[in-house]
Amino acid sequence: MKRYLWILVFFYLIILVSCSPGPDTSSSKSDQEPQEDIISDPPTKEDSKPSESFPKRIRDLALNGKGLNSEFTLKTNIQRVYENWGDPNYTDKYNENFYVTYEQRGITFGFYENGEIFDIRSYDEKLQSLTYDEISSALGKPTDTRRVNDESIYVYKLNEIELKFIIPNKSGKVDHTSVFLTQKNVDTSNINKDYILEIKGTSNNLSEKAWTNMLKSREEMFALAKSYPKNIFLNGSNQKKVALTFDDGPDKTVTPAIIDILAQYNVKGNFFFIGEKVRLYPEIVKTAFDNGNLVLSHSYYHNDLSKSGKEDITSDLGLTNDAIQDVIGKRPAMFRPPYGATNNFVISTAQKNNMKIVLWSIDTLDWSQKESTHIKENVLNNVRSGDIILMHSDEDKTETEKALPLIIEELKNNGFQIVTLDILINEAAYR
Repeated sequence: MKRYLWILVFFYLIILVSCSPGPDTSSSKSDQEPQEDIISDPPTKEDSKPSESFPKRIRDLALNGKGLNSEFTLKTNIQRVYENWGDPNYTDKYNENFYVTYEQRGITFGFYENGEIFDIRSYDEKLQSLTYDEISSALGKPTDTRRVNDESIYVYKLNEIELKFIIPNKSGKVDHTSVFLTQKNVDTSNINKDYILEIKGTSNNLSEKAWTNMLKSREEMFALAKSYPKNIFLNGSNQKKVALTFDDGPDKTVTPAIIDILAQYNVKGNFFFIGEKVRLYPEIVKTAFDNGNLVLSHSYYHNDLSKSGKEDITSDLGLTNDAIQDVIGKRPAMFRPPYGATNNFVISTAQKNNMKIVLWSIDTLDWSQKESTHIKENVLNNVRSGDIILMHSDEDKTETEKALPLIIEELKNNGFQIVTLDILINEAAYR
């Protein structure tokens, strides 16, 4: 009987085990029944707009002389910007004032001839969703409204500062803001006019007659720069900056090497190219420009233009600028006459073509005494604030190529900033 009882108990336990649910191996309720995804509400059109505090933030920055995304204030000297941000992407001139643009930062600075910043323009992407209604709701009615071409400019006067919101009529959204200093504090009319440097540089390979002729030519260049301070430049302002310039290229060996050296040292140079060579080596010209160097005019055939008439000079300048524009898409506004030979015809023709004549204040004479050591010493033994340094980049200037890294290193070690000519002389490089 007990035996049968145990058998019944055994079968009863088997039945209980088989009927009980197994362990829950599911990781979520979704294995048993469908479940809706949990998502946040999509942003509304209102959420994507700048908050009301955004225009107020712009105004508060302007009250302190700052533009959006600019660490520099109004009245700061532009030299500080160059030292901290490096060379700008673009340089321009309007009337007697200057503008530099840092494209990636979305900032343009306007400054006077003495370097004082009077305008900070900000092109932040967030501005481009801002409307007039949102601005006036946050800041109240503007002090003044101006219509210029196809834009409306809404002005808020903040003591000596104007905060401007520039809105193209077509889009109805802010394109950029301007924090503008309304009072010009410094008379800059005579700044740098008397800072004209004598031309330095020697060669032991010149005959006595050739050296005498060179000294006479230098005296003439200096006198012209004194007489035409707004049209002829031997040097830049009295600040610790210099420009490296290279004539007579492009060629297929030395010019590319110089471009590479400049890039290696993160330095920008200035190439005065010959027009007919530009036609021969357009890819080298494009590389020089794409690397941030200036590509400028050195005539089309390298003839002495001081011995030509106005028509021939005009034709030559046009041919050269056409050749350069076909490669880089810009027309040079700076011109260096071959041999530095300049007279009234050359000056007046350059003026009519809106071109500045840029000469030099240090001549390395790398075409005469070609040793790299001598080329380097001609620079480093003579260098002054604002110097424009003349070298060459045609095919036989391998010693110039050799000297260039040494020159760059020593200039930097001595605290000189190496800049492009548009920065050094505060003139637009292109038209």
